[in-house]
Amino acid sequence: MFEVISRAGCGRIGKYSDGSESFDTPALLFLDTERFPGSGVTLARKDDANAISAGGMEISLPDYSGYPHSSDAGAEPILHERTCLLRPNSHPEAIKALRGQADLFILENSIELYNNAKLFIDTVARVRDAIGYQSALYLLGVALPNNVALLAYLGADILDTARVAVLSSEGWFLTQDGTWLSSDGGTDPCSCEACSDGSLYAHNTAALHSELLRTRARISNGTIREFVEYRSKTSPKLVEMLRHLDMQHFHFQEQRFPMVSGKFAATTRLSLGRPDIVRFRNRIIERYRKPPTPDILVLLPCSARKPYSQSKSHGFFARAIEQSRAGPRIHEVIVTSPLGLVPRELELFYPAQHYDIPVTGHWFEDEKRMINIMLKEYLKINKYSQIINHLGDTRLLEGIDARVTGGTNPTSNESLAALTGALVELAPDRQDWKSRSSEEIASMARFQFGIQAGELFSDCAMAGRYPNVKIMRDRKQLASISQANGMLVPTIDGAGLLAHAGIHTVTMSEFELTGNLFAVGVESADPQIRAGDEVAVLRQGKLAASGTARMPGEEMAQSDRGEAVRIRHKA
Repeated sequence: MFEVISRAGCGRIGKYSDGSESFDTPALLFLDTERFPGSGVTLARKDDANAISAGGMEISLPDYSGYPHSSDAGAEPILHERTCLLRPNSHPEAIKALRGQADLFILENSIELYNNAKLFIDTVARVRDAIGYQSALYLLGVALPNNVALLAYLGADILDTARVAVLSSEGWFLTQDGTWLSSDGGTDPCSCEACSDGSLYAHNTAALHSELLRTRARISNGTIREFVEYRSKTSPKLVEMLRHLDMQHFHFQEQRFPMVSGKFAATTRLSLGRPDIVRFRNRIIERYRKPPTPDILVLLPCSARKPYSQSKSHGFFARAIEQSRAGPRIHEVIVTSPLGLVPRELELFYPAQHYDIPVTGHWFEDEKRMINIMLKEYLKINKYSQIINHLGDTRLLEGIDARVTGGTNPTSNESLAALTGALVELAPDRQDWKSRSSEEIASMARFQFGIQAGELFSDCAMAGRYPNVKIMRDRKQLASISQANGMLVPTIDGAGLLAHAGIHTVTMSEFELTGNLFAVGVESADPQIRAGDEVAVLRQGKLAASGTARMPGEEMAQSDRGEAVRIRHKA
């Protein structure tokens, strides 16, 4: 039996059990052969018995087919007890048919596939998706200290020391920073006990095991993606793999990425492809619509401090806009990499207040292109009478007609005065904020829940001081705004709106809900739900509760283990 304990992107920490014995994943199997004995290890792969030994548990493995990955022969999965051997050309539907029958899937020819970066990523993503969420995936003979993070991020649950054994026998010295022949670099830069004893294989397996433990920790604290980007820079092949994964398998990653996570550093251009960042950019274009009242777009630079409105520079901008008395007609949008565009009302949403970037004042070409294309797409959908560029950089708006007020320093007295003067000139008539607040709530709801939700949360009012805001309509509270992630957190009445529209709904079995809802009690779930989303729980078509999803909707529907929804309110 395999159970997922926690998730971070596609990576997960799990527990593999036979009912009496268990081990945690991601796990590392040590070879146990005559040349590479596994004495003293708790997890071993016994090639003579073709089995995995884990304490008192032994998992019998199917015989390998022996066919190369290019062969069409032997494409059918081989099921042996609760373990299934897959060929790279096994059809996804044939694999899906074995869900629930196998706890462990083994991908044959992994090392052969690994030699072709794109083919490896395509195959693993396809196989991992077909296996489903309730089974473990074992990748044979590919683990090295510098690629463990990427393999676990792909969804590999079990790895082994086979590749390390081969490279050790060839004299390769392995670290998380890469590999080199031990004879090339003079003294090996390591003071571990194994190196003191002169055992290259012992050093290399220790390096691999240490990196696996670091990877587990990164999954636990939600920073596995950041860690993968960092480790990928040790090898051109790893960068190639990660780029291909981002470009060709966005949906595979995005559906597994939580809606909310912790702070992270976006320090490389690989961060432009992070699924949570790409999802934010996509939703700005596909879901978000600006409030109808403002007709003047003011483009502002981002700030090191998050949320932006708490920074010193945005305090200057706020005062300049306030002095113009044109506030309700102004729509502030922050321009930043890697998120692209962040409307002011979304600045608390993840990941807008959670990312950190190096501030150099220099834009790379791919960043400029991303922002320019995104802004043009945004302006096709969201219409303004005037655009003010207060970025301090005109190159980002190539091909876009805008009035420049930022100069070379947007926070200088001259630039701030120019911003105020332009707004006074363009918006001489003062308007009130009443309808504007209602419009912003609808825009936030569209961004969070989808297009329909804009109507569900229309004509609402904000009560309280931002960001400690309650969303009210007809003296009834429908939601509040989370300071931690900016999301609308529905009350039971707000969840009723979602339930009526069939948005973010989870249908539970017919039983009395006394605590949180677990996957075993879920009959169906909206596949658009992601971990961290706010959901409405239904029972026999009626609202039973509201809460926060703890796993994707697709995983809820597939699984019979794990917490599905953390209940906040019961009907």
